[in-house]
Amino acid sequence: MGVAALLKKVFVYSPEKEYDETILDSTNYNIQYDSRNEPKEEEDIKVSADINENFRTIKKIFSVPDNDDVVIKEFTMRGDIKCFLIFYEGMSNSTFIDDYIIRGMLELPYLEDSQPQSLAQKIKDKFIIHAQVQFTDSISTAAEDVNFGGCAVFVDGLNQVFTVDVRGWEHRSISKPENEQSIYGPQEAFGEMLRTNTILIRKILKTEKLIAEKVKVGNVSKTRGVLMYISDIANDALVSEVRKRINAISIDYVISIEEVAQMLETKSYMATSQSLSTERPDRAARALADGRVVLLLNGSPRAIVFPTNIYELTHAASDPYLRAPYANMTRIVRLIGMFVSILLPALYIAITLFHQEMLPTYLLYAISAARANVPFPSIIELLLMDFAFEMVREAGIRMPSPVGQTLGIVGGLILGQAAVSAKIVSPIMIVIIAITGIGSFATADYALSWSFRLLRIAFILLASISGFFGIAIGIFIYGTYLATVYNFGVPYLAPFPGSDNSAYMSALFVRQIWKREKRPSYLDTKRKESEPQISRKWKIK
Repeated sequence: MGVAALLKKVFVYSPEKEYDETILDSTNYNIQYDSRNEPKEEEDIKVSADINENFRTIKKIFSVPDNDDVVIKEFTMRGDIKCFLIFYEGMSNSTFIDDYIIRGMLELPYLEDSQPQSLAQKIKDKFIIHAQVQFTDSISTAAEDVNFGGCAVFVDGLNQVFTVDVRGWEHRSISKPENEQSIYGPQEAFGEMLRTNTILIRKILKTEKLIAEKVKVGNVSKTRGVLMYISDIANDALVSEVRKRINAISIDYVISIEEVAQMLETKSYMATSQSLSTERPDRAARALADGRVVLLLNGSPRAIVFPTNIYELTHAASDPYLRAPYANMTRIVRLIGMFVSILLPALYIAITLFHQEMLPTYLLYAISAARANVPFPSIIELLLMDFAFEMVREAGIRMPSPVGQTLGIVGGLILGQAAVSAKIVSPIMIVIIAITGIGSFATADYALSWSFRLLRIAFILLASISGFFGIAIGIFIYGTYLATVYNFGVPYLAPFPGSDNSAYMSALFVRQIWKREKRPSYLDTKRKESEPQISRKWKIK
């Protein structure tokens, strides 16, 4: 392959290729295993018709009486039919169990000639007054439901067990977003309850085409989640790819959705995040309407959106709710702040060490005079102050909220003033670090700010070696690397280059709401248009 062909392959994106083909090209790997087909460590024990055998098995599985919070309630129905149920105290709603299960089963009339199967169906249909009741012949499946807050009911003579969803554990109420605050738009945030999170999205997208597909991650934790997409918009190849990667995860414990996102990404050592994490249901709903896939996990107050690109990570949640001039102004300010947080310290090092002729004479004299009594070179001085600023930031996060805010303000002022008074750093260096820190706080995505902190150190080292030339080489290398990255079959730098002008505008600027006719072309959705070309059906005289 020639140089021109190689550069074209790296930098030019051809949207005319089919999305299915793009996915297959970008994820051309063979899955070594599928966690659904792995042999189970424990043998799947079947439910016995003998209730005493089931009782002994359940006590052994749940370590009764060693487990203090496991409740086993025995009772007898009419006709001397023995029953027992098991649940975790505090995870299940005991009122539901008393009113909807036990009371209904105790009222079951004596059925002498009833067959076991008809008896089971009659119990389910008429005497367990609860909407979510299932049959299973597997004790392991019943134990899994109990571990998730459900209740399992065993009846003598039946080789099946009833599993009832009576979850009732304590959880946070719906609160305001903390990291994606906005004056406009909805003020609701995800919580730790899976069904609450899906309801928040369904409350926005009122369509039966919104699919919440059940997934499970973790061989031991068995953490439940849902894969959400709109069936008549999302590309089937994208949904299949995300589903395939989730099913291929083999890990014992999964606590948060961020761990799953790390397992799904293709470039683990890439500085920039490859997934969009959001705590706002409205933002997740907007992503679904664009044709993307959203993953929710029980116990995690955030959703992960697939796929994403570098430009969407710079967008704020409030952008769609602002008028286009206001949103574009704030977006430009954020972009400038991001570039400042990455390149300002490196530019200062490059100018002071290699390109002093670019500074006005009096400014150069002022910088030289300020650094006259500083014992360290500029690179050491900058790294010391940057490390001190990072320590103050981490300490502010780890401390309780009121103390952390005070520590961040007072600690930064005292530390900077003391460093200047002790002639350890120059005043201009304090200004550079302060502007850099403010620019990093302007980043819309928290994960993206982490990548900027890593890139800043890399550019500082390159600038200390060869000035502007080193910075240019660093930008070229990292830009080339980003151009080779595909995120679920979509180029990480999409829609640049090779897409239509509307995609360019949407990536960089906020368009008027009546100009957002098309969904992103690089997603190759089933329905290309989100609104007609003439969406305002009235005329301006």
